[in-house]
Amino acid sequence: MNFRNEIKHFATNQIAYLIRSLLLRLSEENLIRLTYLAERLTADGEVLAGIKGVREYLQDPGHPTKRLFARIFEYLTPKKRQILFDTLFYRGFFLGCNKREAYKEIHGFRPPFAMILSPSLHCNLRCKGCYTLGYGTKPELPYNLVKRVLGECQELGIHFVTVLGGEPLVYPHLFTMIEEHPEIFFQVYTNGTLMTREKAKRFSELGNVLVVMSIEGYEEETDRWRGKGVYKKIMDSFDYLRNENVLIGSSATVTSENVEVVASEEFIDFMIEKGSFAQMYFLYIPVNGHADFSLMVTPEQRDHLRRQVLGFRNTKPIFFLDFWNDGPYVEGCIAGGRRYFHLNAKGDVEPCVYTHVAVDNIRNTTLAKALDSQLFRSIRRRQPHNPNHLRPCMIIDNPHVMREVIAETGPYFTHPGAEEIYTTLSEDMDQYAERFGRFADTVWNNEYVCERKTIAKAS
Repeated sequence: MNFRNEIKHFATNQIAYLIRSLLLRLSEENLIRLTYLAERLTADGEVLAGIKGVREYLQDPGHPTKRLFARIFEYLTPKKRQILFDTLFYRGFFLGCNKREAYKEIHGFRPPFAMILSPSLHCNLRCKGCYTLGYGTKPELPYNLVKRVLGECQELGIHFVTVLGGEPLVYPHLFTMIEEHPEIFFQVYTNGTLMTREKAKRFSELGNVLVVMSIEGYEEETDRWRGKGVYKKIMDSFDYLRNENVLIGSSATVTSENVEVVASEEFIDFMIEKGSFAQMYFLYIPVNGHADFSLMVTPEQRDHLRRQVLGFRNTKPIFFLDFWNDGPYVEGCIAGGRRYFHLNAKGDVEPCVYTHVAVDNIRNTTLAKALDSQLFRSIRRRQPHNPNHLRPCMIIDNPHVMREVIAETGPYFTHPGAEEIYTTLSEDMDQYAERFGRFADTVWNNEYVCERKTIAKAS
């Protein structure tokens, strides 16, 4: 490390120290000061724009962002606030971002922000429509392999890992994995049925984790999807986690049967009451080898969810992620290592959670090589897949793109039946994409293109 880098490293550590000290004392003034200090940790334009946006929200007396920050600060102990900053923000967004950018300058591509890890497909439930049904429940990664991959993640600047399954609480090394990697922020999705007071206490002791409860609505909707009695166990799990001040999120698989419920104001208020700080929405996608097109949301339902979320973001003190409808904010598809990728329990390195193809197995290669594979490069070269970012997905919105990628790179399908939507059901996928496309193009032109033209004229 040369003298210039030493000075830069020292300055960065001093700024981080100041931020950690401010996290001990909650005030509106300190929140604003935090954003100005955070800007000094990065030169990345996208991150800087995000920080500026947060500051503008905090300065708006009517915006719920201030209430969300207040909820988090009041809920977490000072030590946990510092752990959240060190893992998710300092390493994930700032140091990790700098490392990923430096990697790009040398190797020609930038590693993604996040890895989605399914260490085990063991699960105590068989939920209707689950995207993992085609894999079976036997595959599981040995912990020494998981540990190796997480080490490679940190070398690449990836400090955000989402843990899926199967059911993560079935994986015998879950808590060891989180404890032995304190520089990574983990987001653990669970069906909630195996949560106990003791496990909640363990999550609380670790601190570098957000536990996301999967819930499809109220008792009727959740039990219809997950099985009788599951909803009540989820309610108990919320209580266990909240009593231990574990950071909690909530997630819904959105289908034609539950979209009105999970996109309702009443449901969001209920999730906030139960302790959720983040609400995630993921559309049902027919990728498990047992496609059920009747469960896919209609164009009108998908747009209803989008409009509801837009309203909630201006009124509710909770973070929202609407995975497909948020395409305009990230300029389309983020798969193939652009922002994230999926490592499944068989070791296959998949472009995303729903794209069940691969050319590499992590047992036979490094993460860096897998991220720069022909498959991943083929996907990134085509991004965005559509100029209308309300149509970001290469599976349900632009299925011809994924078929082109498959023809070009010759990947293997990672479970039996995964090929059906690209072969025997390809016409059904095309028809679905066309129906939504006609609807979405009107929305895009009326609400997004026109808005940008208005802003451009004003400036």
